[in-house]
Amino acid sequence: MYIPQKELFWGLNQNVVNRVMAIAERKAFKSGDVLFQSGDAAQHLYILAQGEVRITMDEAGKCVYTGNRVGEAFGWGCLVNSDTYGGSAVCQTPAVVLKIDRERLLKLFDDDMESGYLFFKRLSCALGCRLVQACQQRPLTD
Repeated sequence: MYIPQKELFWGLNQNVVNRVMAIAERKAFKSGDVLFQSGDAAQHLYILAQGEVRITMDEAGKCVYTGNRVGEAFGWGCLVNSDTYGGSAVCQTPAVVLKIDRERLLKLFDDDMESGYLFFKRLSCALGCRLVQACQQRPLTD
């Protein structure tokens, strides 16, 4: 299995990337399939390998982000001390994702703190970029 070395995995030690690949489960989904819903137990990080996934944050299904680039991550709430997902992820097209168990990933980074630091640094940058994009799409009003 191959993990795209974009965003989160760029520059990580190749041995760590190989270990992440070993714990990642490749899953195929059809258009309309729900990967997780708001309030579900947050137990997995997802990496997009193919397709398009829409992230919504409210019951009305208002889109806050659409992942359509190989290597994009979603479901990251599982890594920031959240017991449940804050949004929902639905496949807009047939999609293939790498599903990574939170506990196994965190243990891997506990064993290699330098790679863990770099991974979480990249995660914070990716989330910051998404926040800026979301704000640009929806100007704040008083």
